[in-house]
Amino acid sequence: MDYQENDYGIEDWEDDYILFEEEDWAGLLKLRNERAKKQPSDLYAQQRFAEALNLNKKYKETLDFITPIYKKNYDSGFGISEIMDALLGLGKTENDFDWITIPLILKLDNYSLNLCLEILEGKRKYSRLTDIYVNILMRADYLTFNEEGLAEFLLQNSNLFDIKGDENYFFDIELKMKKKK
Repeated sequence: MDYQENDYGIEDWEDDYILFEEEDWAGLLKLRNERAKKQPSDLYAQQRFAEALNLNKKYKETLDFITPIYKKNYDSGFGISEIMDALLGLGKTENDFDWITIPLILKLDNYSLNLCLEILEGKRKYSRLTDIYVNILMRADYLTFNEEGLAEFLLQNSNLFDIKGDENYFFDIELKMKKKK
């Protein structure tokens, strides 16, 4: 089925959504490539094409495609996620790219742990893990972890937190800093 033609009254975003939900990465790549070519000045279309390249594990192609656009638009944070996804797909790190402005790439380390402690500092009520994750996400250019990874990391550091909720289901976790004795 060719979703691009919109013969069935499908809105522009719906064909993309359908392909993504079906995990038809080859179809998504074709669709987004066509859109990127039709709209060369649309950064969103270019970024989504790079994302589709990554979903198809075409990491080198992603870097070849997105790097010149990044260099022209780095001041807006353009392309960082796509570049990082490609680098990680190639087994590389952020240090293997010639950034114009070094982005803040967060890993599960002491820096991220201290950010979590900073977010919780002074709060008497418990905070949902998802709220902590979103707060961290807003501070960084790229996270190398998801909410579940953050939950596992914070549970490993449970000596610093009072934790309530089902620790096996990360969406249910709420935390606050342990009181200092």
